[in-house]
Amino acid sequence: MSGLMLVLMVAGCQSLGGQPAQVAIADGSYQLQHSWPREPVQLWQKVEWKKGEQQRIFMVSAVFDSERLLLVALSPFGNELFRSEISRANGVTFKGSEAFDDSRLAMQVWSDLQMALWPLDSINANLTSMSLQATQTGRELWHNKQLQWSSVNENENLQRTIQNKFLGYQLTITTLEYELLETNENHLK
Repeated sequence: MSGLMLVLMVAGCQSLGGQPAQVAIADGSYQLQHSWPREPVQLWQKVEWKKGEQQRIFMVSAVFDSERLLLVALSPFGNELFRSEISRANGVTFKGSEAFDDSRLAMQVWSDLQMALWPLDSINANLTSMSLQATQTGRELWHNKQLQWSSVNENENLQRTIQNKFLGYQLTITTLEYELLETNENHLK
């Protein structure tokens, strides 16, 4: 997340390889997944990021389906900060603005979202050296008896607080809109 503060130009859209990438967690890693295992959805979320005294607020529009995952982060004024997509065909792609030009930011956001929202068995199949556990209020990831990551659901799952102890930041994600997307299967029901 230190890339969050960088102010460098990005030239175009970066492809980060044909396979979904690995995100480091403690001594292990998490391999990002390229599809959403449930009915297609679109989310509109407010994200508050805090690390020490630093704080940033941005909006996220996300589309999850079986073919691709798309994440677009916008400033509170509607300016695009970064755009990232994960698909089976293209792996992970990233395009950032001047202030959000580090692709590691998108990778970490993808990791946090997947670990908080995807089914536990799906997450654990893609983790090495540790496993994600359900709690009464959310999920926790422990390594060597130390809490590395947690997600706590609040306000009937409309707000989620993610603590990434390994990287030292906190995300508070408030879902403003959650919409099932029309598919041929949904339309036939």
